[in-house]
Amino acid sequence: MTEIEMRNYLEGHFYASKKIKALEAERRQLRLNAQGCSVGYEGSYASTKQNGTERNLISLADEEKNIDEQIVKLRAEQKKVRQLIGELHDNDLEAVLIFRYILHHSIEESAEQLNYHPNTVKEKIKRAVEKLCTKMY
Repeated sequence: MTEIEMRNYLEGHFYASKKIKALEAERRQLRLNAQGCSVGYEGSYASTKQNGTERNLISLADEEKNIDEQIVKLRAEQKKVRQLIGELHDNDLEAVLIFRYILHHSIEESAEQLNYHPNTVKEKIKRAVEKLCTKMY
C-alpha cells in the first residue's frame, strides 16, 4: 500500500463516522414516521389485503433494517482502522494518528492537545503512515 493509499484509508474513518451519524439521523426520522403512521391504527386482520398503513410500516421497517446493516459494516471498518493504528506499537505515533484520524482534529488542534508544534505533528503523521505502509506488505 502506498502512503497516499494509506492516508486515504485512514481518512476513510472520518467519512465513515460522518455517514454513521447521517444514517442514525435517518433511522430516527424513520421511527418518527412509523409512529406517525401507527397513530390510531388498530390493525384489522380480518381483511386478507394489507392496508396502506401496514404497507408503510413494513416499508419503514425494511428501510431501518437496511440502515442498521450499513451502520454495522461501517463500524467494522472503523474497528479495522483502530486496530491498524494499534499495530504501530509506538504510543507517540498512535496518539498523533488517534487525534488526527479517530478524533478528527486538525493538525493545529492535534498539536495543541499533544503540546507539539504543528510541523512536528505533520512529521509524526508522515512517519506513522510510512511505518503502517511497511507493515501492510
